[in-house]
Amino acid sequence: MPRRHTSSAAGALAAALTAAILAPAAAQDAAGPPLRGSIGAQEGGNPASSILRKQRQSTGSQQGGADTGAAASDNLADDSSLLPAPPAPPPPLGGLGDERAEPIPPVPEFGITNAAGEPLLAPPSVDDDLEQIPLPPKGHELDPYVPTGMRIGSFLLFTEAEIGTILTDNVLGTRTDPRSDVALEVAPNVRLESNWSRHFFSASFDADRSWYNDFSVEDDKTYFAQLRGRLDVTRRTHLELALGKSQTQEGRNSISLTDIAGVQTNVQEEHITAGADHTFNRLTLDLEGTVATYDYSDLGGGVFGVIDPTPTVIPTQDVRDYREDELTLRGTYELKPQMGVFVQGGISQEVYKQPVSVSGVTRDSSGYELLSGMTFAVSSTLTGEFSLGWGEQTSIDESVSPIEGMLINADVIWMPTPMTMVEFLARSQVSTSTLVDSLGAIDRFYELSLQHAFWRYLVVRGFGSYEIADYAGSTLVDERLKGGASAEYYFNPTLSVYARYEYTDFFSTDRLSDFDQNEVRIGMRIRH
Repeated sequence: MPRRHTSSAAGALAAALTAAILAPAAAQDAAGPPLRGSIGAQEGGNPASSILRKQRQSTGSQQGGADTGAAASDNLADDSSLLPAPPAPPPPLGGLGDERAEPIPPVPEFGITNAAGEPLLAPPSVDDDLEQIPLPPKGHELDPYVPTGMRIGSFLLFTEAEIGTILTDNVLGTRTDPRSDVALEVAPNVRLESNWSRHFFSASFDADRSWYNDFSVEDDKTYFAQLRGRLDVTRRTHLELALGKSQTQEGRNSISLTDIAGVQTNVQEEHITAGADHTFNRLTLDLEGTVATYDYSDLGGGVFGVIDPTPTVIPTQDVRDYREDELTLRGTYELKPQMGVFVQGGISQEVYKQPVSVSGVTRDSSGYELLSGMTFAVSSTLTGEFSLGWGEQTSIDESVSPIEGMLINADVIWMPTPMTMVEFLARSQVSTSTLVDSLGAIDRFYELSLQHAFWRYLVVRGFGSYEIADYAGSTLVDERLKGGASAEYYFNPTLSVYARYEYTDFFSTDRLSDFDQNEVRIGMRIRH
């Protein structure tokens, strides 16, 4: 009897050891809980698993939950709630009709817009290519109703028009015998933008047309049309292409100070720009190339051309036609999400249709620019971009002095209150000219403005600007001071009325070119 009792105990011990050894193997064969997935998968989960889990819990509650719950918990491989969620479908390519639209505010909101009426969603950047902009450098505006556009399929259409009157006391911009005049002005703006989650396409048209009562030669006839597209190859790689055409006017209201003393001349500009950018972790490289042509028009005889004995006009402006090629590389390193430093370098060349001017000087030239700066958003109240550098443009004619000097560019916005905005603008542009003894100058522009919105619907603005061009190899220096104020009252998101006053004082070492001017604009703005 004792021996039999010992044998039974040994058998029980052996059976227990065998079960303990086999238990890990069975656990390895069973499907364990999945690893933690992405946030999206956890939030969304598997709808089928959720339904089954609810049905099982409901059935267990109806039956007492004794047997079913125990059976479900014994075999984890049969628990579908522990299965990983299926992968999310890849995002659509965009532009094919299957993309998800970007969210649009249900109603126009108070915000900041740029000169084209686009909302400011990132720190403002400096556009240093002033020749392709048909209007002088413009800052941003406080806008009680940032346009949301009209939906057309997967596109958004933005339309705007200013209709008003211009009153000036020196329409010809002369030092002596100033003439007053009045004009009707119409300035339309149309922009079509894609509303895709990936890729981007836009078509825009901006114009300014005026009709003076007495001096039609001073009518404004400027426009700017552009097609622009971006292909998002990956989240880190993008390709861009832009085609543009514009008409500017050189004369008393020229963008470039180096052309303000000349006669009123129409300039037809066409350009194509191609670019690519790629982000390596915190470093972003952006390469951009532009080919632009400039076609100057003679407006007629008399003061605009030289008349020879035959019934023809010898052109004095049309011989200035040229092509400009530019290549720019910019590298930006992100120090933190709202701050980055960058280095930018560019080369350019100008090739004239008539390589030798009427004065016997060869105008073809080449140059470069080197800039280094920072983009920042210290807080919601201080944001912008600034850069310092050096620029140079050299003629192939060694007898002509090169244009060289320091470049300063900036666009900084400070908002001490949500309804108050202070903006500082700085622009530096290497500009060639038609002077006999100088290739041109670096045109430097600075502006400080203050805006405040009273009761949200009334926006008042005051500004002052200074511009200087010191010509290379010459004693000529041109300077321009501007100051003014404006007020705009918004009745609703569609209609507003405005009144603007601007004073201009142009003075030069060539005293015959000096003039000052007072200008008032009154009108209304309609947009959708």
